[in-house]
Amino acid sequence: MTDGFVGDEVATTTAGSTRLARAASLLAAATVASRMLGLVREIVVAALFGASDAKAAYVIGYYVPFFVQRLLLGGTLSIVFIPTLADVMARRDEAELRTVTTQLFSAVVVIGILMVVAGQVVAPWLVPVAAPGFVANPAQLDLTISLTRLNFVSMFFLAASVFATAYLQARSLFTAPAIAPLVFNVLTILGTLWLGPRLGITGLAVAWIIGTAAQFFAQAPALRAAGFRYGLTLRWTHPAMRTVARLAVPAMLGLAIVEINAYVGRFFASLLPTVPGVNAVAALDYAYSIAQAPVGILAISVATVLFPGMSQLAAAGDREALGRTTSVGLRSVLFLMLPVSAGLMLFATPVVRLLFERGEFDPGATVAVAACLIAYAAALVPMAAYYVITRTYYALHNMRTPVATGAGMVVLNALLAAVLMWVLGVAGIAAATSIVSFINVGLLLWLLRASLGGLEGQRIIAGLARVVLATVLAMVVWWIVMRTGLPLPLGRAAEAVHLVVAGGLASAVYLGACVALRVEEVDLLRALLRRRSS
Repeated sequence: MTDGFVGDEVATTTAGSTRLARAASLLAAATVASRMLGLVREIVVAALFGASDAKAAYVIGYYVPFFVQRLLLGGTLSIVFIPTLADVMARRDEAELRTVTTQLFSAVVVIGILMVVAGQVVAPWLVPVAAPGFVANPAQLDLTISLTRLNFVSMFFLAASVFATAYLQARSLFTAPAIAPLVFNVLTILGTLWLGPRLGITGLAVAWIIGTAAQFFAQAPALRAAGFRYGLTLRWTHPAMRTVARLAVPAMLGLAIVEINAYVGRFFASLLPTVPGVNAVAALDYAYSIAQAPVGILAISVATVLFPGMSQLAAAGDREALGRTTSVGLRSVLFLMLPVSAGLMLFATPVVRLLFERGEFDPGATVAVAACLIAYAAALVPMAAYYVITRTYYALHNMRTPVATGAGMVVLNALLAAVLMWVLGVAGIAAATSIVSFINVGLLLWLLRASLGGLEGQRIIAGLARVVLATVLAMVVWWIVMRTGLPLPLGRAAEAVHLVVAGGLASAVYLGACVALRVEEVDLLRALLRRRSS
């Protein structure tokens, strides 16, 4: 495959190859930095609170309001906003664009305020439903309710930030949306370090409020420069608003399925007994944060950059080009995620020990988190592919199919988790999630292939075979280096160097093998890097 071919392929799947390359490079760099800071944030939290009941209380106290926010505002906006704006921008009517965006922002503000107020009232009822195991511990239940109320406030600012990001990305402006999460993470880390020792786990909730507010205001100048004007006007009879409302209902249903499916694990983990220093809810959350870091760094960057182009292709009715775009995304996910998945499965324990084992996070917590990480890491490829596949459905305004398949997955996930947690403990809950991820993505791909008339399946399979071979070679090298050891003194720093050196050598072998095997995505990576430096 030549660089010219790569340029042609990217050009056919997006509004412009150069814009996509630069946007992908910027977003990838910022996302890497943000995810790394996110891991630093988790490291700080682990050192201060370990895998304790307090940390478990925060997990539930965060995800309950996050679920509500995703359902009512943030997630729905990210799904329906960009396709709606793409339709308006296709008519090149700036006045209409200002009207639609002002009304959408007004809806975010009004619904967000109502959400915060309602959250203060209903928190005592929501928490026992989300974590029934906490009811037996009144102190933990009260703490979780208090944290839930605080986090509803941060969800208001998070929703406003999602609106700003969606608006700017719809206009192919990626710089401010890429920087804003960095601001959030830095302020949240500093706030946790300052407030955590003084206020306990409540300090973490306060730090999140500060961070999410800063994440929105960091994008405010770019919003104004892009033509957005703040105002509070709501007219639901406007055609674009009716379109948003029509798309929002199935989008909410789809998000409810996705979020409930993600929450099934925490629900069942709350029922497991707490062993000294290790709460199952906290262990599951730490493992999930590690597993999601590469997904966020790699897969979400690919899906986010491709989505505006997907929406434009769908609006133009060019399903063949949309299928090629989806194929590029899937092959990129395989190329990027398969070696990460294998590496985390083989070396979960040293990874967890390196990241978290300090302060209140003891060796017992390391064992529990590593077991969960192995189970999650097995499904990193379908977890990552899900973001690309669902973006294709959303670009087609097809929310019904992900909803229908997801509903079945919720039931399957619950059944598997209920069985496997009594066999494998908390790791069984993570294993249930991974099994369901494979089944869900397989079904969505089969249905999407029929809708688009093909996804270059032979090309994907051929690429997969080469990537698997390169991954096996890389893992053999990593294992040999880890087993052989390095002439280093004992200690945590030496263990970190050993792991990084082994991983670095394995990465070099993987890329070298991919070049030798003529894996197409290596040329795509070269083209993107070359355009970034030009």
